[in-house]
Amino acid sequence: MNISTLSQSLNLQTSIGKMRSEFTSLQQQLSSGIVSDSYGGLGTDKNVVLSLQSQMRNLGAYSDTINLTSLRVKSMADSLTRVSDIAASLRLTGATTEFDMVSGTQNSGQLSAGMNLDELVNLLNLNVEDRYLFSGSATQEKPVELPDTMLDGDATHAGLRQLVDERRQADIGANGLGRLDVTSPAADTVTVDEQAGIFGFKMTGVTSGLSGATATGPTGAPASMSVQFGASQPVAGETVSIDFDLPDGTATSVTLTATTDDPPAEGQFTIGANAADTAANFQASLTASLKSEAATSLRAASSVQAANEFFDFDADNPPQRVDGPPFDTATGLRDATSDDTMFWYKGDLTLEPGANMTAVIDNDRVIKYGAQANQTSLRDTLKAAALLSAVTYDASDPDAEQAYKDLTSRVSTITAPSGSETVEGVVTQLGLTASTLKETLDRNEQMQGIASGVLGDKMGVDEYEVGTKLTMLQTQIQASYQVTAMLSQLSLSNFL
Repeated sequence: MNISTLSQSLNLQTSIGKMRSEFTSLQQQLSSGIVSDSYGGLGTDKNVVLSLQSQMRNLGAYSDTINLTSLRVKSMADSLTRVSDIAASLRLTGATTEFDMVSGTQNSGQLSAGMNLDELVNLLNLNVEDRYLFSGSATQEKPVELPDTMLDGDATHAGLRQLVDERRQADIGANGLGRLDVTSPAADTVTVDEQAGIFGFKMTGVTSGLSGATATGPTGAPASMSVQFGASQPVAGETVSIDFDLPDGTATSVTLTATTDDPPAEGQFTIGANAADTAANFQASLTASLKSEAATSLRAASSVQAANEFFDFDADNPPQRVDGPPFDTATGLRDATSDDTMFWYKGDLTLEPGANMTAVIDNDRVIKYGAQANQTSLRDTLKAAALLSAVTYDASDPDAEQAYKDLTSRVSTITAPSGSETVEGVVTQLGLTASTLKETLDRNEQMQGIASGVLGDKMGVDEYEVGTKLTMLQTQIQASYQVTAMLSQLSLSNFL
């Protein structure tokens, strides 16, 4: 009998080598938890695995972007919620504070507004992860000037207080009558003439119920009106009113009532013995009423307009200031420059506020978000606080309290929610953005979970199955070694 022990031995050795290689591979799978440490070992699943891994990387990058954007959006919303609270508080300043001078030139409401201004500046200068969130695209630029510099400027730059004072001088004029001249060209006639320029009272109409008197105008440019008294005297209780536009777009009127009292009360004029006397009395009372109106409603409107000209600027329209000195005879405005005026806003001026930042949160999906310190509702809140902080009063001035009331009523209008944009609206929009980000993140995480599961199926191993295969292979390898050993001991003598 012929037995080829050499051939059998070689076949067994080859088989053992294969089993040992498979045994090593199974050991690696058991220790690593994956089918193969190279894509070549995945066979036909290679392309699927590569595609899923790319998808996982993209989803992870999107999730990182969403988390960072969510942090920014939440930080902005929290800040602006507080801005909204401050705006509501400023609206109530006039109704909740008395005209009590606690600092010599300002009352408690104004001092509170100063603290509000400090807080607003801090809120709008919010910095998250080395990025100013209310600067638009200029993320490395602090958007809002510090309160003291904003109000007082520095050695070479005018702040808000200076612009308010320049505008006050221009609007009230050298004679204190709001850039009007009250004269008597004839003994029985009183004329009111506007001075040249854009400042002060602007007459829009006159309404007379005075018997025996003729009111004409206003006509011309600059406008002029007159009241001529006749032989028939006015009757006590009859009135004449002159209507005016104010610098901030509001309006007022001065009304005088005829009386027989001498001296007359405020807002009255004494009927004289003849037309000339009545005209003289009317001129004196009108002059006093105009001076008081200039010191109250006109001053308040002038302050508001100065604040508008300081705060409301953009890339194409710089801040405005009175073209002087002298200021009390100035006739127009000029462009402020960064060389002579403190610009309160330092951020981006080119992008649309509220959509100045973008984030890629999914395939072909870009979300726009943000807010800028110079957009209308935020700027107006800052303007209101700064304006109340900037104006000062003389406690001995009999018109000071009314001037303060006129100012606070306008501040209430400035901060009142109106139009297409409010602070609350900006917060709501940020809230909607946050909701969109969360929904997208949840969807991304769900997709990551699905992709991870498929990858696990394609690349992962069943440890129990691998362990069983290892045990079986170990048994087979041991048996093969035993057979090999037996074959190596065979010879012809064993069969004889």
